[in-house]
Amino acid sequence: MKSHYDTIGVAPDASKEDIKKVYRKLVLKYHPDTSKIKSTANDTKFKQISEAYAVLSDDKQRRIFDLERDEFKKFGRIKRKGNNANGPFGQRQSSGMAYRFHVLDGIYNPKNMIIGLTLGFATAAAVKTMLGVDDNETNMQKNKKQDGKSKLVEAWYNKQTRQWEQPTPWTKSFRDLNPEIQMVERNLVRSVSK
Repeated sequence: MKSHYDTIGVAPDASKEDIKKVYRKLVLKYHPDTSKIKSTANDTKFKQISEAYAVLSDDKQRRIFDLERDEFKKFGRIKRKGNNANGPFGQRQSSGMAYRFHVLDGIYNPKNMIIGLTLGFATAAAVKTMLGVDDNETNMQKNKKQDGKSKLVEAWYNKQTRQWEQPTPWTKSFRDLNPEIQMVERNLVRSVSK
């Protein structure tokens, strides 16, 4: 099978400029409007050259192509399901080929990613249950008593009465003192009524 590099006739480590130069020469030779010989073979060759140049001129597509080409050399053909079923050399792969797992199957086939995430969450929940790990409680939940009231409340220390009082920003004395508010146990705080 010919790769895109073979179609254009450049080395795999060729620069973008080299690929562009060779592509322009091939276009002049095989383009249906400029070639001297009109044939379907030239049209087919021109389409292959254009497809190869489209892949090799785009950095992202070229990186993907190079990865797939290397993978093809190491492991043989890898069948992918869905719209992206083209092989690393642009050919459609036959349906009779054995399926091999691919690292990027979660991206190519979202169903695999959903199944993987579901299994991951289920496994994490099972391990937490077996180890007896409780979910992390928030500070507010830890602060609650069984009767539903907070253990700690906001309060300020009144030096005149020598007691902790609830903040009352509507009173003049509280505004004049501008006291520091702290979190204090509920049973130490004196409730202030209007």
